[in-house]
Parts: sequence; structure tokens; C-alpha cells
Amino acid sequence: MINMRHAAKALGIVLSVLILQGCSSAELAIDFYKKHKRSSQNNSGVVATPHYKIGNPYKEFGVWYYPKRDLTYDETGIASWYGEETAILGRPTANGEVFDPKIATAAHKTLPLPSVVRVTNLDNGKSLVVRVNDRGPFAKGRIIDLSHEGARILGFVKQGTARVRVQVLAEQSLRLEKLAKAGQFPSIDGASVEAMPKIEAAAKPSVNLTAKSNTGRSGYSSDNGQSALELLSQSQVGEVITVAPVSTQIWVQVGAFHSESSATSVLSQLANVGNGEVSAVSKGGQTLHRVRLGPVQNVSAADKLLDGVVKTGFSGARIIVD
Repeated sequence: MINMRHAAKALGIVLSVLILQGCSSAELAIDFYKKHKRSSQNNSGVVATPHYKIGNPYKEFGVWYYPKRDLTYDETGIASWYGEETAILGRPTANGEVFDPKIATAAHKTLPLPSVVRVTNLDNGKSLVVRVNDRGPFAKGRIIDLSHEGARILGFVKQGTARVRVQVLAEQSLRLEKLAKAGQFPSIDGASVEAMPKIEAAAKPSVNLTAKSNTGRSGYSSDNGQSALELLSQSQVGEVITVAPVSTQIWVQVGAFHSESSATSVLSQLANVGNGEVSAVSKGGQTLHRVRLGPVQNVSAADKLLDGVVKTGFSGARIIVD
């Protein structure tokens, strides 16, 4: 019998060769092969008991989180990755699947499990559709945790973090929700149970954080006549495309207030923490006054700034990318 660990290692060697050759299609084929050659029980003896989960509010490291079904989720921020540690291999995920760092999955603090999201690395333009099947990250200032494989595909394993945009793919998430509630899960994990529509490789969208789709939400734009938003929403789980990188700045957002005077007061309270601004934004037909500190150019500076804001008493502050 073939030892799956050795097989995975051999596939890793082949994969490295293909990367050097620039063979992205072969890379995706190998990723697909790995997803479909695993058993439901790994060497640790942990048996998968997958189930659909939203969950009750919960508290981690002094912070409350409120899981909910959000089909409009679209946020920018900092991604991290997990799964290199030997101890984490084979542990159950928050919805009862078996975690494997060699499969591209993700953890999110509040989205339903499973959900389907597109994660775009704004620094290099790599964009990946991935299943969310775990909770986290719980480090301050991080919006999503990718498995080691997910981070490898998106190109930030060495850096440890990346500036990303995370978007729920509503149609795929609803499809997965329906299947999961019926007890139908991937036999391996990583790919969706139901095949997604194929994408024409010629379509190369560009990222534009300020562009608007025909639904009024932030979206993508392309030059070839095909809606890039449609392209992205139809992508298959596990599929990676390359879009144009985006020049971004990192901010610490303290909060948004209806009253401009309240926002100005909050900003003055944080004068010793760092420089910032109050800016007006429209949300749901209302004008809100957003308090942000920054901008800063790297994640470590943002982490330090966020710590200062939290210590001042603004525990709801978060890091955003704009």
C-alpha cells in the first residue's frame, strides 16, 4: 500500500519542479489530486465528523465574536497562516472536519462553516477561492487564517502575513450550506462537492478597490468586456487566478460615529498613540464619521499602533487596508 505521507512528499517535490517551470495548470492539477487521495481518517486517528455550523457568540482572549450568516461580507485587512506545527496536523476543525495544512482551507472568526470566499493577495495579485472550515485567527489585527497550502499558493508563507481582500461568494456558499445541512461534505475536503463552472483562462481582471459593480458593491473591473465580478463569482474552489497588484496603505480603524464631534473627540484622545484622521463615509444611506490612525507602511507598525489603541480602551479597533 502506498504511504500517503510519502506520496504527499513526492507530490511536493514534483510541485516544486513545476513551479520552477512556471506550470500553473499542472500545479492546480496536483493540488486537485492531493485533495482527492486522502481518507476520512488520518494517521492521528482523528475521524472526521463534519457538520454545518454558525455557532453561538464566543469569547477568545477577552474578545467576543458573533458568528452570523453574512452573504455580503467583503473586507480588506491582514491575513496570516497556520498549520506548520506537527501538533496541529490532524486535529478537528471547528465544524468537525480534519485539518490538514497541505490542503488549501481557511479559518474565519464569524462566517458560517463551511463558506466559500475569495482571498486576493493585494501585494502580488494572486487570488484564490477557498473553503472556510475553521475558527480564527485570534491574533489582533488579522481577518483570516489560511492553511500552509493556502498561504503557499497566495505567495506569503515566508512573509507570514499579507494584505488581502476577503469576499464571500454568495452563490457557492449557499450551495455548500444546502449540501452541508444534508450531510454531504467533500470526502477529502478542499474542493467543493459540486463542480463549479469552468473559467476561461484568457480573462484577466484587475483589482480596483473603489470600482463599483452593477449591484453597487465594491467589485472588480476588466478590459475584455466580460464582467470580472462574474468571473470571480464563478471560480472553482481551489482555483487561483492572477490579477493586477494594488498599492495599498494600512490603517487602524478605531470606529465610526454618527456625530462628527464624537469622532473628533475620540481622535483627540488618541493623540499620544499616533496621527490619524476623521473622514466621512456613506453607509446604508447614512453618513458616518470614521476615525482612523495611520497610514503605516508595514504590518509590524500597524500591530504596534493597534496595541496602543486597544490599551487606550478601544477594544473594537481593527486593522484595515485601503
